Amino acid sequence: MFQLERIEETGLTSTATSEAGRIARLMGLPHWEQMDDIALVERVRQGFPAKTAAFVVEQIDPEGRFFKATDIIPRTTLHRRKARTLTKDESEKLWALAKVLTEAQRIYGGDAARLARFLALEHPMLANRTPIDMALESMAGADLVLRLLSRGDAGVAA
Repeated sequence: MFQLERIEETGLTSTATSEAGRIARLMGLPHWEQMDDIALVERVRQGFPAKTAAFVVEQIDPEGRFFKATDIIPRTTLHRRKARTLTKDESEKLWALAKVLTEAQRIYGGDAARLARFLALEHPMLANRTPIDMALESMAGADLVLRLLSRGDAGVAA
């Protein structure tokens, strides 16, 4: 499985029991196995490390064929903040995407190619926008993508 292989390479082999823990694991956050909803909210408020964007992209597309960290956070921002943290707004954007990715990975069973294709292809139920663009637009956009995934998972026309 795509995610499990990536996690094993980074030494994060325990199973997260909460949604917050699964999201934190996907983002490469330290102590993800102890992360609960409140702790994750606090991490968003404080700002994620700048390297989190690259870690998330590596989880989506390990070969770099479809996405780059600069698709999430602008190159100049990443360069300026190499060793620092992202702003609260940038962290919220990344958290929204990670939430979508966690659910998509569950639905696609860790199939990286299918996951990347889903994220990169325009969808009529998203006004012909891509799920990744919609998820990065706002939390409301991420919620739309989550609803689309839920409908597909339930077998409702998506």
